[in-house]
Amino acid sequence: MTKHTRRWLVVAALLATAGPVYAESSSIEVLLQVKPPDKNNPKTKDDAPQIEATVIGAPTLPSEKFVLRDDSSKQTFDAKPTQKREYNQGTETLAVVIVMNGSEYWLGNDDIPAQADDSVRCPGVLKPLKDALDKLNFKDAGPTGSLGMVITYADRIVPRVPMGPLANITGTALGQQTDYRGAAGLELVQGIEQAMAELHRAQTARKVLIIIGDGRDINPEAAKARLVVLKKQASQEQIQTFAIVYKTCEVLAEQAESPMVINAMVQQVLTANSAENIAQSVGSILARMADRQYLTFPGYDPKVGLGFTWDGKPHNMVLKIDKEDAEPVGLTLAPIWSPSKGGFPWLIVIIVTLGALVLAVIGVKIFSAKPAPMPMPIVAPAMPVEAPKPMGPAKTVMIGRDGDEGGFPVVGWIVPLNGTQAYQTFRLRSGGTKIGTAPPCDVVVNDGFMSTEHCQINASPQGFSLVDGGSTNGCYVNDRKIQQKQDLVDNDLITLGKTNFKFKSIV
Repeated sequence: MTKHTRRWLVVAALLATAGPVYAESSSIEVLLQVKPPDKNNPKTKDDAPQIEATVIGAPTLPSEKFVLRDDSSKQTFDAKPTQKREYNQGTETLAVVIVMNGSEYWLGNDDIPAQADDSVRCPGVLKPLKDALDKLNFKDAGPTGSLGMVITYADRIVPRVPMGPLANITGTALGQQTDYRGAAGLELVQGIEQAMAELHRAQTARKVLIIIGDGRDINPEAAKARLVVLKKQASQEQIQTFAIVYKTCEVLAEQAESPMVINAMVQQVLTANSAENIAQSVGSILARMADRQYLTFPGYDPKVGLGFTWDGKPHNMVLKIDKEDAEPVGLTLAPIWSPSKGGFPWLIVIIVTLGALVLAVIGVKIFSAKPAPMPMPIVAPAMPVEAPKPMGPAKTVMIGRDGDEGGFPVVGWIVPLNGTQAYQTFRLRSGGTKIGTAPPCDVVVNDGFMSTEHCQINASPQGFSLVDGGSTNGCYVNDRKIQQKQDLVDNDLITLGKTNFKFKSIV
């Protein structure tokens, strides 16, 4: 079992008891599509889009075992499903058509009173097959609205179970041996053509053709050519085809001279050795059809203030299934969306509140200062006035809004958006503020992917800049890696290691 491929063990085990594994791939397949918000619902029209995942071939697991991430983004966001549905709870309706040999000798005639013109007496397969099929639950084999049909072929084509609810397929519906009395011939291709026409008309999401018989046709050479055409048609219409071959009466098998032709349409044919094997194989096929789960992932999580980058561009999405990554899936994250449209207002509230507190402290310091007492005037003799000396050029002096514990002016903040220190406020000094994982850095962050002295944020009259301190993993501003130095503006997103920071400026 590789990291990216896990075999579907349940179906493989079932099929191993009956014959070769089907040609259908048993690896895990992940299908993704975007679910935009409902624009007609005023409560949700501004929400982030969601991502719907269809997982095929994976074992049934609780929802917390699935995690979706964007491998093409530097921003760490592990989305967990908000909803999980099994196959029967989905909307991918199923149409199943069974094409079965309906000749007297293949199904059996041992329950029919012998007649003088009987050339062969065969127990056939009908009686045990009916009992075995009645044990299968066709009703729950597909979501509501799924369809089923049974067609038998011999010298003519007979719809034994007309196209209708999937639950209508039962062993009892196949009738008795007397219903097939006198049926001869092997019009296999005609039966398949009728089934293909019925599946073409079926308005379902998925379509399955199951062929049961001895795999022969009355006209082998012509049948092979027609079956090749039908194989191409089935591929174009995405009809999954399966074939189960069973030879019943030994006398009939010895007399048969026509070769098997069904493998011209179905590459790998399952050979059954009993009626129970036939029913078991049909059940395994139905289980394979139901081997899918549906997951809904949020496009943005307001609780952590993170989400996918909805920029209208292709992204490499990876679904982790029980700690193992499936193959990456390309998905265009559209429509374009940003958090400013909707949720996460409390981060703005925090920033505004901090700003208000700083201004309040400044106001208190200004208005609470007591004026110094005015000195008494002293009469002094007049002195000659010296001409004023010329002054040097004027100097620009930065005035901070407030001071930190060391008396240095505070000119801004950075606020971690994730990690163990999420939403703590780190002050930025005028001049330079070093950021790393250990002292003597001014801002110490608990992040194993950051360097000891990762970077420095410099403040000057010209503005702010982020300078990489020779870090191992680099520095990112708005998901773009900087080249040694990058100017900063208010509300920039800074990524250091695995931690995202919101940059706020007050000067």
